[in-house]
Amino acid sequence: MQDDFQKYGALFQVDLAHFDVFFGLLKSVTLEKSEFFLQQGETCQYLGFVKNGLMRSYYNNEEGNDISFKFHFNNQFFTDYESILCDKESKLNIQAIQKSELLLLHKNDLESLYLKEAYWQEFGRKMAEKIYLDAKKRIEDLLYYSPEKRYMNLLKENPLVFQEVPQKYIAGYLGITPQSLSRIRKRICN
Repeated sequence: MQDDFQKYGALFQVDLAHFDVFFGLLKSVTLEKSEFFLQQGETCQYLGFVKNGLMRSYYNNEEGNDISFKFHFNNQFFTDYESILCDKESKLNIQAIQKSELLLLHKNDLESLYLKEAYWQEFGRKMAEKIYLDAKKRIEDLLYYSPEKRYMNLLKENPLVFQEVPQKYIAGYLGITPQSLSRIRKRICN
């Protein structure tokens, strides 16, 4: 477990004294490309972590178009926190863009940890704060920035996104058409 702690302790924000308990609850799962972790209408049961691979969270709008909300790369958490928290059907789809190795923590195991000691309640609070801040940043990007600025922000945050994610998903994430994305990329390259 020492190797696992070296690899994941800081990412999970779990200290050495609590790591074995936490890591022992994680379930290892592999999703093939295009396989779903969660589909709209299901109730989310797990908090996920990408060991290796790439996941995408997206919604289907009224016209039936899918709108990418977030991309989840190696060493990132993902879930539908609202579905877990409120025990309600998800409006979100979470799908593997490429074969992905995941670590999953069941919501019941997380609840059990919260009851054990204050350490785990603080862990949960930090996790909720991170999810909130990520969502707030995403909303602010859409409200305050032009498509070109959103493109530049995405490029700065994760340059690999343009090598690993299909253009149509990136365009949906930026709130533009694939043709507009091509024009932005052309302008920036010139």
